[in-house]
Amino acid sequence: MKKLMILFAGLLILGVSSCRKVTEQYYTVPNKTIFYSVNASSWTTTDGGFTYSASLSFLQGDSYVNTYDGLLVYVSYDNGNNYISVPQTYNGLAYSYSASNSKVVLEVQSSDFNQVIQNPGVLSVKVVMIPSEE
Repeated sequence: MKKLMILFAGLLILGVSSCRKVTEQYYTVPNKTIFYSVNASSWTTTDGGFTYSASLSFLQGDSYVNTYDGLLVYVSYDNGNNYISVPQTYNGLAYSYSASNSKVVLEVQSSDFNQVIQNPGVLSVKVVMIPSEE
């Protein structure tokens, strides 16, 4: 009986000591989405209509660090119902963007880069800022 008790106690100690709850805490930095409405008058051209650009400035509370963080840009012609990602070629127009810490410059030009295009008109733009840990 004593041997059975020692065996049971040994198994109990091994069983209790090997079961431990491991919890790791992860901190996820949430992204931030900003919506812009670009009017037809916001587009400018410096090359006679081959390329149009519009500058989208970040607000005071928006924080973007071009060195570490990520940025996604989407445009919509139908008031935000359908967005296309940038860079993209859509309906013969090539969309691209460049970013700094304070603004995004959206550019539109002909997909073959040799044609004068019309002013892109009104666009809804969605910018998603994705912060990253170093």
